[in-house]
Amino acid sequence: MENTQEFLNALIIGLILAFTTLITLNLFVGLWDLWKQSGKTSFSKAVHSLTHKQEAERINSLPYLKPVSKIVQINTQLADSIASNTANNVDTESLAVLIQQLPQPRVRTAARRLGIPDKIDGHYQRLAVLRSYLQTLLLSQPTEVARVLNQLNAQ
Repeated sequence: MENTQEFLNALIIGLILAFTTLITLNLFVGLWDLWKQSGKTSFSKAVHSLTHKQEAERINSLPYLKPVSKIVQINTQLADSIASNTANNVDTESLAVLIQQLPQPRVRTAARRLGIPDKIDGHYQRLAVLRSYLQTLLLSQPTEVARVLNQLNAQ
């Protein structure tokens, strides 16, 4: 009976040591990867260096957006003409200036209405980051951004 108890105690101590070693190893590997990534680019440089396409993909890949599983075929000539007409009806340059001049509460409200989270992990995003998201969304969805900004201005 004592041999069984000693064996079980040794087994438990061995398992605890193994798990502690794995957790510590995982921590150091994660820190090493983080250190290697921080040497490549800093956060502010990374935000400014993303192209518009990459930024749009990043916004569209956020977890709160659901991917569309249904494929709809459309007439591309008609869609191109509709897209160009709606893009021509929206003055994106004045909206871009307006985004830069909006006060903080209105920028956060516009971001929330357009599906951009203004809080991540319980912390508010910086105003410059929200404005860059709005600028990117303005390029990809000008009518939606114009609608939201016009609602904010009407208030």
